Amino acid sequence: MKNSEGLYRDPAAIAPLKPSELPMELRELALAIVEAAARLGGSLHPITARAIADFLRPANSYYSNLIEGHDTHPLSIAQALRKEYAPDSHNRSLQLEALAHIAVHGRLPELLAAAGTNPYTESFWRAVHRAFYAHLPKEFRWVKTQEGEELEVLPGELRTSEVRVGRHVAPAAAALPAFIERIEWGYRPQVESNRLARIVAIAAAHHRLAWLHPFLDGNGRVMRLFSDAAFLTEGLDAGGLWSMSRGLARSEQSYKQALAAADAQRLNDYDGRGNLSEKRLVAFCQFFLQVALDQIGYMTQVLAIDGILTRLRSLVDLLVLKRKWRPEAYYVLEAVFLKGSVGRGEVMRLTGLSDKTAKALAGTLLETGLLATEPGNRFAPYRAAYPIAFAPVLFPDLYPAGKEVDMLNVN
Repeated sequence: MKNSEGLYRDPAAIAPLKPSELPMELRELALAIVEAAARLGGSLHPITARAIADFLRPANSYYSNLIEGHDTHPLSIAQALRKEYAPDSHNRSLQLEALAHIAVHGRLPELLAAAGTNPYTESFWRAVHRAFYAHLPKEFRWVKTQEGEELEVLPGELRTSEVRVGRHVAPAAAALPAFIERIEWGYRPQVESNRLARIVAIAAAHHRLAWLHPFLDGNGRVMRLFSDAAFLTEGLDAGGLWSMSRGLARSEQSYKQALAAADAQRLNDYDGRGNLSEKRLVAFCQFFLQVALDQIGYMTQVLAIDGILTRLRSLVDLLVLKRKWRPEAYYVLEAVFLKGSVGRGEVMRLTGLSDKTAKALAGTLLETGLLATEPGNRFAPYRAAYPIAFAPVLFPDLYPAGKEVDMLNVN
């Protein structure tokens, strides 16, 4: 199927797009994801869930960019969210890259709606790529080929040059439209009535997009954002309470090995009927869905009500010892976690403090980012909020241990 240059031009080369039959191990994983996501999605007040989803976007950004070799400290991302940028251009660029991912992740519902709620489309992938690269600094918009030529990455534009990723040579650039048409047709979610098969297709499409390498650069980020969007479309994102990036980054070597293994051609006569190995694709899907299930499980554990209330109590006790907070702060934080928001006048009732002292306490919590409200509206209620700096106490193990030590030292 390859031409004399070793490039695929026939879109049949990407077959199979998904397992010809649904193996029991994949069926069981997909069902476990459905059940686990339902439990996670119904565990919190909707306002609290939205606050935690907002809090998790920087973590998703951190891990997705980490897979690409860009290690931007979570505290540096927090500074960027406050528009506090590093003085040196490189670290500032890393901050802007993190903000780009956070912004695009937040826009996934909007971008999906524009694509007819179908993430398996060229228009959606290009929109995600365009939105991401539109915010990147210039130094991240250029790539160097193996021959040393520097090429500009155009936001939302398919590549026009040939690429090699490790040992894998991507299909010919001129043939990309035909391959994309094949993918769009093969993954149409509206023609697959089996929900479990559609979940497995998310994993399969993640690899096939990597194999296709439609953009000059940024394919990994687009793939991971696509996967989150596909789980969202299936109603499995639990309101944004989990994503793939953390799990894939924490298993980065296994992730990249599984991706590379699924690039293999058909192994023998018992390995499906397509050009690529169906056995290796099934193995990748199993790895990918297990990562998804692990991430849902982690968030379910860390968001268990008794556990997080205990950690809120520990945080308050710590800052009381440091003479930064009053002990009554716990009752406010407990209430906004359980109820999503509390009225301004309710702070005095919750704490038993005078009006003046209660307002001062609320002001302290607003300043530290553990409460939020509508700016300029003195009657707006206080709602739940969770700043990055408190992640190690409230959401332990969300970030790598070394990063969490740095964050604890700030507090």
